[in-house]
Amino acid sequence: MLIESVASSLAVGKVRGGKFKGIGELNIKKQYLFIIGFAIEFLSLFLHANNIGGLSEFFNKYFIIIHSTSYIIIFIGLILNFNKKSMILIFIGALLNYMVIAANGGQMPVSSSGLSLLGLDKYLEMLENNLVVTHTLINESTRLYLLGDVIPTPKFYPFSKIISIGDVLIGIGLFVLIQNGMLKKIKDN
Repeated sequence: MLIESVASSLAVGKVRGGKFKGIGELNIKKQYLFIIGFAIEFLSLFLHANNIGGLSEFFNKYFIIIHSTSYIIIFIGLILNFNKKSMILIFIGALLNYMVIAANGGQMPVSSSGLSLLGLDKYLEMLENNLVVTHTLINESTRLYLLGDVIPTPKFYPFSKIISIGDVLIGIGLFVLIQNGMLKKIKDN
């Protein structure tokens, strides 16, 4: 969803006469916090998938703590940029995602009926066999399941997936942030 939000916002911004260089002029404070947060997340997933000895064992044992730490670092970066309203929307979306993930042992709950509806049977099978460390199927013990991945994309959408309300808010926030950057000079005139 994030890639689609960024790509569509870039395209819309260009059609509206915006400039790509305006994105670089957004003045995002403490950008390194986002890089660190996403790097921690990527590293933990990479080590889990590749089973690199003791390091992988450490990351697997403390996955929920490491996962939470990456979110906290990203949250701090978002809060420091609340002067941009779109960052508040991104924060709310990320917080909703974190709440459901934390409530379910560090995994995002996913609707099995939504996966079936979209024909994502291979992914459903992977989740049924607990092969995805970051996601799990919704069941009777799932907490806050309405905040999970329960929204199937429309059938005509070329990249079938199930998304959460948090993903929608993050996507909208990113779209608006990029529009604001690309069209800054136009707004100033």
